[in-house]
Amino acid sequence: MTTRSETERRLVPAGLLDRLPRSGIREIAQFAGDRAGLVHLEYGEPSLPTPEPIRRKVAQAVLERRMVYTPVRGPERLRELIAAKVREVNGYPASADEVFVTNGGTGGLFLALAAVLEPGASVLLPDPGWPNPVGMAHVLGARPHFYRLDPENGFLPDPGDWRVPADCRAVVVNSPANPTGSVFPEEVAAAIADLARRRGLWVISDEVYDQIYFDRRPTAMARLYPEGTISVYSFSKTYAMTGWRLGYLVGPAALLERLEKVAESVASSTSMPAQIAAEAALVEASGEVPAMVAAYRSRRDLAVRRAKELGLYRYTPEGAFYLMVDVSRAGASEEVARRLIEEKSVVATPGSAFGPSAAGYLRISLAAAEEDVERGLVAIAELLSEGER
Repeated sequence: MTTRSETERRLVPAGLLDRLPRSGIREIAQFAGDRAGLVHLEYGEPSLPTPEPIRRKVAQAVLERRMVYTPVRGPERLRELIAAKVREVNGYPASADEVFVTNGGTGGLFLALAAVLEPGASVLLPDPGWPNPVGMAHVLGARPHFYRLDPENGFLPDPGDWRVPADCRAVVVNSPANPTGSVFPEEVAAAIADLARRRGLWVISDEVYDQIYFDRRPTAMARLYPEGTISVYSFSKTYAMTGWRLGYLVGPAALLERLEKVAESVASSTSMPAQIAAEAALVEASGEVPAMVAAYRSRRDLAVRRAKELGLYRYTPEGAFYLMVDVSRAGASEEVARRLIEEKSVVATPGSAFGPSAAGYLRISLAAAEEDVERGLVAIAELLSEGER
């Protein structure tokens, strides 16, 4: 049997596997392991079930139909339904030819980056931001650069302060945002669109939380910059379908047509049962979305109220389902997160997983049940107060 050391000797020094960062979200979950009695607030995993009409439709289809290969870009009926959703919900024109069904939002984001980046090119990414695009950039041989989301300004970007490298090809934006829950005002989105148009940049707009907002309605970047935006969406969050792994891109038809070659190489096509689930979501379960969003709003309101009572409040998230909690006075976020597990049986993600600007924070997921969100905030407050005695 090949030993670990023998395998490591065969790896190319400083190769891709050495450059790729580990996900700090996965690392803290691995550290927590299967300890008993833990409250899990590390994943953006809705505690709500996938709506019953979706599950029923798929169960029936699996029993009655063959599950087969499907078109690389997804079946035309599903793409037409998605295009109708984009026109109605996101507020900009879209046709089936401008839709590409993907393996989750993650798969869609990778395809979008692959469409516009080349080895050696640069891409602008948010700090703090969801970490996966950093690894994707490395896989594609691109160089990630970062723009700051200011904690003192509700984690909003200021495009006027961005340093755009000469070889930059694209900027990734995310609103409603993970990990902060911020929703960019339209004037911020317009400033990003203006900068991208002047510099000839693609905007890859991560809008997987597009329907989960509480105050300010998100602005779709494609409405402001249609010729240069690739929008990334997912069924995972809106419909509590994380395990179904289905997302989609919306962008210029000519670009998406060229993406078929990339998709054929990495995934062939998406899952037929997941496609059936997506159709059912759009046709039969859209009416359930407002109630699900209301549940997340209730958890957001509870979290903000308790954060204020516990002396943890810094800002109010306006969308998605996350809250960043400042724990900087207790030390590095990685150490605080580990202590929270060992001493309080609560799992939260260290802010360092999302970039240097969040190194003094913990991210807690408000997708968890209300009692778990409250227990997590109380545990953080206790840990901080105990460290000050």
